Amino acid sequence: MGFIQRQNERADDVGAWVLNMGLGIWRFLQLLLWTSRALIRMRWLSRPAVTNVVIRQLYFTGVQSLVWVTLMALVTGVLAVYNIAVFARSVQDLSLIGSLINTLLVQEIAPMVVMLFLLVRSGVAVVTEVGHMQARGEDVFLHSLGISLFEYIYLPRVLAFALCGLILTFIFVVISIWMGGLLLSWMYVLNFSEFLVEVQRGTEFKEVVAMFLKGLIYPSLSCMVLIDQGRCVGSDPNQIPVRVSSGVMGVMMLVLSLDVAWVLLWRL
Repeated sequence: MGFIQRQNERADDVGAWVLNMGLGIWRFLQLLLWTSRALIRMRWLSRPAVTNVVIRQLYFTGVQSLVWVTLMALVTGVLAVYNIAVFARSVQDLSLIGSLINTLLVQEIAPMVVMLFLLVRSGVAVVTEVGHMQARGEDVFLHSLGISLFEYIYLPRVLAFALCGLILTFIFVVISIWMGGLLLSWMYVLNFSEFLVEVQRGTEFKEVVAMFLKGLIYPSLSCMVLIDQGRCVGSDPNQIPVRVSSGVMGVMMLVLSLDVAWVLLWRL
């Protein structure tokens, strides 16, 4: 009897988990649909209040992050470039420099590092802001005034994540390659001009496109996951730390799944 009861409890737990997962996916798809609709309608461009929020979000998410992204590129990116070049020289095949830099740094390291930085720095703020609005009833008040939450609250944050993710990823790659090349030249590992030639030879248009797409898609979808978690706070502010944790884990699982799917589709 005890065994049957335990199995029933496990089945209930699995069923509740599947149901919550399904509801979460449905909420995310609805948020994606309505936010995309608000973007396509372009009404926000003619509304100074909304454009002001967009500018402030761009400043907070992008401009204030520029120094930190530069520092990460000088450490992570430059070390990656240096190790790739040293490895290529050790096997006496300099053609590996361009292919490895574009495969590892441009397509994988740069978009992932920038996305994780935006998640840690700005993602927590998104969940907290939206969660406090829910707890204080500000969303209901704005809706009663006829103000669209998707245009005034959600869309500016998604746009900031998307545009800043795209630009910061590009900056990360440029700093990594140029400063990495200068480090190689300074360490007498490889001539700077020769290094740039090898990078150019190994660069393909589709790899650059992949970098820009990842830099745009990963942060924007991550922001939507965080907004969705903030919307689930309800009237209890004590749920904010819980939703922050759930949002961070949700973003990590989403991005890893997208990256695996990207690799599989890219090889096809």
